[in-house]
Amino acid sequence: MVDKVKIGIIGLGRISSLHLPAYKENGLDAELVAVCDSNKKRIKEVSQEYNVEKTYTDYEELLQDPNIDAVEILTPHQLHLPMVLKAAQAKKHISLQKVPAMSLSEMDQMIAATKKHGVKFRVFENFRFYPPYQKAMELINQGVIGKTIRVDYQMWSGLETLSQWDVPLKSWAWRISEKGNYKSPTLFDDGYHKHSVISQFLNQPIKSVIVWQGEKRIKGTVKWDLPSSMIYVCKNKANFATWNTSLHDFIPMHSKYYGCDEYVSIFGEKGAIYIPGCTGSWFKDCGAYAPGQAGIHWQDENGHRFKDTDIDTDWQTSFTNCSREFINAIHEDRQPEVNPQEARYILQIGLAGIRSVRNNFQEINLKDIKDKP
Repeated sequence: MVDKVKIGIIGLGRISSLHLPAYKENGLDAELVAVCDSNKKRIKEVSQEYNVEKTYTDYEELLQDPNIDAVEILTPHQLHLPMVLKAAQAKKHISLQKVPAMSLSEMDQMIAATKKHGVKFRVFENFRFYPPYQKAMELINQGVIGKTIRVDYQMWSGLETLSQWDVPLKSWAWRISEKGNYKSPTLFDDGYHKHSVISQFLNQPIKSVIVWQGEKRIKGTVKWDLPSSMIYVCKNKANFATWNTSLHDFIPMHSKYYGCDEYVSIFGEKGAIYIPGCTGSWFKDCGAYAPGQAGIHWQDENGHRFKDTDIDTDWQTSFTNCSREFINAIHEDRQPEVNPQEARYILQIGLAGIRSVRNNFQEINLKDIKDKP
C-alpha cells in the first residue's frame, strides 16, 4: 500500500482539462507528479497551475521514472497500443481514455500485456460516474423498475453551441480521419460512452446492432456522421435500446463543455426512469416545463413518482468520480471499472456499428466482429 498514488499524465489535449481538476480535490488520495506532451506551451501552463515539477516531451522517459505509480493516457486512439504496452512493461498502473483501441486484436494485446506484468488496467469511462446515471443504476439494482426491457438515449448538438468550449481544430482533425477514428467522431468516438452506459442500463447481453446514418456538413464543407440512429438488439429480442443523435443549426442550449446534451429513458417491467441532461445544461431551468428538470425522475410499480433535482448534474463531476475510482482501486488492490474484458465488449459494439453503416445499414452480430469493422 502506498501513501499517495503518484500519477503521470501522458497527453495534455483538450480532454485533459476535465481530468486534471481531480488532482486538486482534497479527497483524492493521489498526487500528480509528472506530465507529458509534445506541446511545450501546454506543458508549461499545466505544470504551473498544478505545481508539477517533472515534465516530459517523450512519454517513454516519463515511464522510466521510478517515482510514478500509475499513468493516465489521454492521447488519440491510434497511439494507445504502444503506450499501453510500454507502460505495462514499466510496471505502471494504467487508466486509458476511450476509445481504447482501433481493433479487437489491439485490445487483446493490451489486455495480455497488463496481465503479464501484473498492473491494473481500466478504460476511463466517466459517463458511468455521472451522479444521475449512478443513481439510475442504484434504482435498477434495487429492483425499483424491475428488469430493464428498453433504453432510449437521445442526443442533440447545436452548431451555435459548438464554439462555447474551445476545442483546437487539430483535436477535431484526427477524429474525422480514417486512420484515427474511422471518420466517425460521433458513432465510434463519442459513441463509446453511449454504448457503455446503454449496455450497463440494459444489464443483459447485446447480440447485434443496426445503424442508420444520414449526412450533415458543417458550414457546408466538413462531413459529420450525423444524423444517426442506432438500435441495440438483446439476446432476448423483446428487449432493446436506441440511440438517436442529430446536429442542428440552432438549438436553445447552453453548455460549459461540448455543445450537446442528452436525455435518457429507461423502461423496466415495473417502472421507468427519466434523466434529462448530462454533458450540457439544456434542461437546467426547465422547472415544471417539458421535457423535465435536470436531475433524475422515476416511477415505481405502484405509479408513485419521485425525483431528485438536487443531485449534482455538472458533467465535470463524472470525471472526478471516475478518477477517484481508479485511485481507490489501486489502494484497495482490486480491479477498477471499466474492466478490460467489458471494455473490449463495448469496443466490439462500436466496431459493429461502423460495419453496419458500411454495409448499407445491415444488422450486424457482435460475434461476427473478429477484429476491425
